Amino acid sequence: MHKEIEIEFKNLVTKEEFYHLLAHFHIQQTDFHTQTNYYYDTPNNYFKDKKIGFRMRVLADRNELTIKVPEQQHMMTETTQYISTAERDTILNTLSFPNVPFLEQIKDEGDLACIGTMQTNRAQIDFKDGILFFDHSLYSQTEDFEIEYESKDIENGERTFLHLLKTYQIPVRQTDKKIARLMKYIQSLKG
Repeated sequence: MHKEIEIEFKNLVTKEEFYHLLAHFHIQQTDFHTQTNYYYDTPNNYFKDKKIGFRMRVLADRNELTIKVPEQQHMMTETTQYISTAERDTILNTLSFPNVPFLEQIKDEGDLACIGTMQTNRAQIDFKDGILFFDHSLYSQTEDFEIEYESKDIENGERTFLHLLKTYQIPVRQTDKKIARLMKYIQSLKG
């Protein structure tokens, strides 16, 4: 199991802004990889109510169960457990999860259910003292484009990210986490 503090800044961008940034940073389509996130919660919304994100991420070379717990604005504790392809398939087919320590806290909250899926095509580069991600996400009948910056500290990370947005004349946009955007979209379909 891997545990770390993650400091991130994110901003939704238009398709045009996204492709302008890709051109500037010389990012090609071959630099992208695809990941699919499956988000889970209990019947009584245990994770949602605590603003915790729980997902299984499927990539070409690995599968991960990750829980993200907010610490403060822009900062989360992220705990990841790598799982086998067989464990991944069991989750997808039967919603039966392996014994993972961070799931022990919810064993009395009811069975987990998949609340949504999002596929993201992602490229990343080293940028200043962090990592800059370019995400094109597809979910249900929609898509969005996002840039995300992971930094070692909040102050420098925020300064670097805001400078990047200003340099490319991209407005600061209130940007929810991927799971929150997915849930808002699902709720909008229900009316």
